[in-house]
Amino acid sequence: MLKHPCRVAALGAAALATALLVSGCSLQPDVSARLQPNPRISQPAPALTGTSLSGSHIDLAALRGRPVVLDFWASWCGPCRAEQDELNGLVSKYAAHGVQFLGVDIRDDSANALAYVKQFQVNYPSLFDPASDAAGTFNVNAPPTTLVVDGSGTIRLRELGSLSDVPSTLNSLLGSS
Repeated sequence: MLKHPCRVAALGAAALATALLVSGCSLQPDVSARLQPNPRISQPAPALTGTSLSGSHIDLAALRGRPVVLDFWASWCGPCRAEQDELNGLVSKYAAHGVQFLGVDIRDDSANALAYVKQFQVNYPSLFDPASDAAGTFNVNAPPTTLVVDGSGTIRLRELGSLSDVPSTLNSLLGSS
């Protein structure tokens, strides 16, 4: 018979908790995906105003009437760095068609953000959001998250870590294929 059944139970509980924590790391993308809003559900875009990294005023409502691509990013974010060239390509292709691009730099400091903009030749304004207040109103939990907002102010696409559906969404909004 066991002398200390409580210790055995405690050890069993500790082992179970450790196993759950370890397995939870490998399940994190699945959990994250379930917590993200459906990328195809249309919903009104919240208000977005603030100061850009260059010090100018940004107001999403002022861009109504045109599609807007919102890119939530951070200088420390590896996937943001990996997709920035592709995003710059989208700017080159769609800006001539009236699509506006707006970045939201989250959980960052301004010096690193400005260095990122210079290094990656980002030529659209970015709202500085060090406390992720704006990101929170858009239900954005992690960068890179990209949203496409139509001309009436409705979110038409939300993508976490990818830009794959941005061109087809923009083509649809612009009436082209």
